[in-house]
Amino acid sequence: MNNEHSSSIEAAAPAAAPAAEPGLAPTTPAPRDAAAIAPQPGGPVVEPVVIRAWRRLRDEPGLFFTTAYLFVSFIGLWASFWFYRGFGLPILEYLQASDYLVAGLRDPAYVLILLGSILLTLVISGPDLYRRRHPQRVAELRTRWWARIVFPENRWLRWKGVGVTPETGVAFAVFWGMMWATVYYVDNRGEYIRDGRTGHVVQVTMAGAAAPVPQAARLLGSSSTYVFLWWPQDRVAEAVPIESIATLRSLPRPVAATTAVRPKSGASAAKP
Repeated sequence: MNNEHSSSIEAAAPAAAPAAEPGLAPTTPAPRDAAAIAPQPGGPVVEPVVIRAWRRLRDEPGLFFTTAYLFVSFIGLWASFWFYRGFGLPILEYLQASDYLVAGLRDPAYVLILLGSILLTLVISGPDLYRRRHPQRVAELRTRWWARIVFPENRWLRWKGVGVTPETGVAFAVFWGMMWATVYYVDNRGEYIRDGRTGHVVQVTMAGAAAPVPQAARLLGSSSTYVFLWWPQDRVAEAVPIESIATLRSLPRPVAATTAVRPKSGASAAKP
C-alpha cells in the first residue's frame, strides 16, 4: 500500500525543470503570447489608429453620422470665431450652449469642407495602402513613369522620416489644412461684406420705434439671443438683443456703380 501510494504521488508531481548548465544563467520559459508582444517577420501587421477608426465608423453608421455632426459643429464654431473676429465681435461671449451644436449648420460650405477633407485623405492615403497590400504589383507598375509619381520611393513623401504612419500623417496634415482653409474662406467673406460686394442687406426697425432706422445694415448672422449687424456707413458691427428688434426687412443689394467706357484713341465723339 505504501509503495502504491508513493508511486501515485510521484506520478502526480510535476516533472522538475532541467538543471541549468554550469556558468549559464537559468532561463525562464517564454510567455504564451510572446508572438503578440514581439511579432515575427512576416506576421500580421497592426493597423494604424486612423485606419481602425475609419473601419469602426464605416461599420457603424450611427457613430459615423454622430462624429460627422460633431466635426461640422466644430468647424462652424471655428469659422464663426474667425469671421466675427474680423468685425471686432467676441462671438464666444454671445453664444449659448445650444448655439455650439448648430454652429456648423448655418453655412453648407462647412459640410462641403469636411467631405472634401475626407475625400482628400482617402485619395492621398490610397496609393500607400495599395503598395503594402500588393508590393509585387506596385514594383511592376513602377516601370512606368506615372507609377513612379503615384508610388514615390522618397521616404519623406511616404512619411517614414516623420515618425508616424503614413495614414496618421496624412490625416493630421489634411486636418490642419482644412482648419486654415476655413479661416481663409471666412476671412474673404468678411472682407467682401465690409467692402459692400456681398452680404444680406436688411432694414431694421427697433422695438417701440415708429419708423425703421434710416440706414440699411448688413446681416452678419444670429444666435439664440442676439442678431449681429454691420453698419456700412459707420463701419461698426453690433450685437443687438433679439427682443430689441421689431422687424428685419430684406432689401435688394445696391448695384455697384459702373464706370463709363473710355473711347478708343482717334475715335470721334458722337454728337448729340
